[in-house]
Amino acid sequence: MDHVTFAVHDLDESITQIEDALGVSFEVPTATIPGITGRVVALNGNFLEIMAVSEPEQATLSPFGKKFVQYLAERGPGIFSATLCTEDLANLQKNLPDTVKNCGPISTWVPQPDGSKIHFSSLFFGQYHLMPWVIEYHSELPDVPIDMRLRSATIRVSDLASAVRHYRLVYGIPEDRVRLDGETAVLLLHNSSLVLEQAAPEGLSGVEIEAPGRSLRLTFDDNGLGFTAL
Repeated sequence: MDHVTFAVHDLDESITQIEDALGVSFEVPTATIPGITGRVVALNGNFLEIMAVSEPEQATLSPFGKKFVQYLAERGPGIFSATLCTEDLANLQKNLPDTVKNCGPISTWVPQPDGSKIHFSSLFFGQYHLMPWVIEYHSELPDVPIDMRLRSATIRVSDLASAVRHYRLVYGIPEDRVRLDGETAVLLLHNSSLVLEQAAPEGLSGVEIEAPGRSLRLTFDDNGLGFTAL
């Protein structure tokens, strides 16, 4: 897993909550998507991204921004998307079933504090909150001293058996890397996992972060962002 993106109304409040809970510091705000401001915190091998709408009219001018605004309007603050990392994006797209709607790869870059740029390509799927995006980096990533990582992302689905087959097919996950337990399936990735849970409403519902001696689960509910020790 490369990163997860939270959609929030109040960027500063959410940043403060996460920094206090995890003991980390987010980078300075960036506006890689017009009308949307985001901040990231790099973990060990992956990162968290928090985004909020800063200019509503401008945000709706791009397909991503329009989807982001729609997500917040319909679902409220929550986990907007998860992104998986691959070393062969072209081959993954080539082997996608014809029935899977996708967009990309879209190639772009993000600036770094030292003036360098990280180049990458992303493949997007139609249902951002259900199907993780896929990213391939074309630049070396900086080393991060933080001993903390994304361990899993949980996705609620309406039909577990169908979802397991679909996710395995789309992301090329072998059958021997699937663990079934009642109404839950764990899809084992390289250094993390996707947890599919038969429940409503559909969509990303939680993220687990692992640190030395502790693990935390981040979720959203009617009271906002919540943290649970595991």
